[in-house]
Amino acid sequence: MQPCPEDNRSFFEKLQNEKGLDLRDNRGKRHDLAVILVGVMLALLSNRDGNLSGIHRYLKNHYERLADCLGVEKKTPVSRSQLPIILAQVSISVFDRMIFADYGIKLNDLEQKWFAVDGKELRGSIEPGRRRGEAIVQAVSHENLQAAAQDYYAGEKESEVPTVRKLLRDTGLSKQKVSLDALHCKAATLEIITREGGKYLVGLRENQKRLKKQICAGMENQSCLMKIKTEEKGHGRIETRNYFFFDVLELEKDERWKACRIKTAIKVKRERVEIKTNKTGMEESMYVSNEVGKYEELAEAVRHHWQVETNNHIRDVTLKEDRMRSKKRSYNKQWEV
Repeated sequence: MQPCPEDNRSFFEKLQNEKGLDLRDNRGKRHDLAVILVGVMLALLSNRDGNLSGIHRYLKNHYERLADCLGVEKKTPVSRSQLPIILAQVSISVFDRMIFADYGIKLNDLEQKWFAVDGKELRGSIEPGRRRGEAIVQAVSHENLQAAAQDYYAGEKESEVPTVRKLLRDTGLSKQKVSLDALHCKAATLEIITREGGKYLVGLRENQKRLKKQICAGMENQSCLMKIKTEEKGHGRIETRNYFFFDVLELEKDERWKACRIKTAIKVKRERVEIKTNKTGMEESMYVSNEVGKYEELAEAVRHHWQVETNNHIRDVTLKEDRMRSKKRSYNKQWEV
């Protein structure tokens, strides 16, 4: 990630001066939010265990050195009981915007890149007796696994679908190349990308029964444009993938799909063979795209889309997100879509 070159203020100074970041009441503010946020980020990057007690121990043990480095007056470090109360009053949307503005990927509309968009529930936010908690939606680069953008929603009250649409509109991702799972095979979502000149690759499953039936019928009546075969060996198994590409632009589809400009259908057949047991498994999936002709690139995009799941695993293992536990629900109005 490259630092933002627009001005030479440090990120700490920006945290101090950013309007709308600190949602605390002005009465009784004893701790500098910018100092706390810098300390929390350093604690996470230092591989603290994924709970507030571990983060607080880091803040307390390194407070004097942190104050010296930041050039701020040394005060009493924030207490363990006060830390979650202060963090709950941080505008997540403003904080995210600042981080991605300074350290995020700079999107180039002319040089379109592939990004995988998917959601992940933060398990530690699920309260006893509830089935859903807070969730994060990320757009992750196929090329290097860097997160280009992210947003949040409350699983009990909201859906991943409108959050992804908002992310596409607000960040410029709609002008890039975006891979999505079958949940987002919806006309309103794909139309956003097509209208802005972007490209999409989206899974096609039973949640769109009529469209899948129409696409499958058209594929049966024509020969495939291209077939690509790949083979990988790893994790004790050999996996063979066969990609079949079909032209579906002129196929009859419901009117609501017209603006999506669905041009290519892709059928993927996967065969896995366990090396030790010789046990085999077969799996078939389908995708549609408004891209045409770039078949090798689309095959790579299908394979790399699941890197977002790898990225989620890295976050769980390195930052221990799923171990984070919250006694109080952290949802606030700032997270609403």
